[in-house]
Amino acid sequence: WSPSKRNNPYANSGMVAQVSMADALKHTNQKEASNLLLHDFQESVERKAYEAGGGLFVAPAQRMTDFIQNKTSTSLPNNSYLRGVQSVNMKEVLPDFITKALQGAFISFGKKMKGYYTEEAILIAPESRTSSPVRIPRDEATLKHPQITNLYPCGEGAGYAGGIVSAAMDGQKCAQAIAAALL
Repeated sequence: WSPSKRNNPYANSGMVAQVSMADALKHTNQKEASNLLLHDFQESVERKAYEAGGGLFVAPAQRMTDFIQNKTSTSLPNNSYLRGVQSVNMKEVLPDFITKALQGAFISFGKKMKGYYTEEAILIAPESRTSSPVRIPRDEATLKHPQITNLYPCGEGAGYAGGIVSAAMDGQKCAQAIAAALL
């Protein structure tokens, strides 16, 4: 998170790791997928982050180099998170499959972008979703909800997009489906 004026010395970015239904089932120890499986998965990660930060929305954090080496940071650089950070080993917060995926990605990015993989880069908590963790059902062909007449679940809130561009594309796809249904 950054102050809205964007007039501070910190650059912020995010990294996304895919979570499959199988991953979520394994992590939550549920026997079968439910409509709220990804919500439950998200809640478990957020709970661990809250607890690891010590509560009061202090965020768990770790230097990127220490994250790659699986060690807790002895100090943390200044950052833009106003509520404060607590040094933790993010392996305590993130599921193993996400930790491994992010470690590989950071190393790869560091090889491609000079200055990306650095002692001054800091991981601050997980932002635990890019889309709604609950997907509203829709027919693959018509894009209509299978039970509610003329409802077209669409975009990020319905679980069909992960950001501004993909939500716009899904909106366009649904608008085309509605136009075709009116013909």
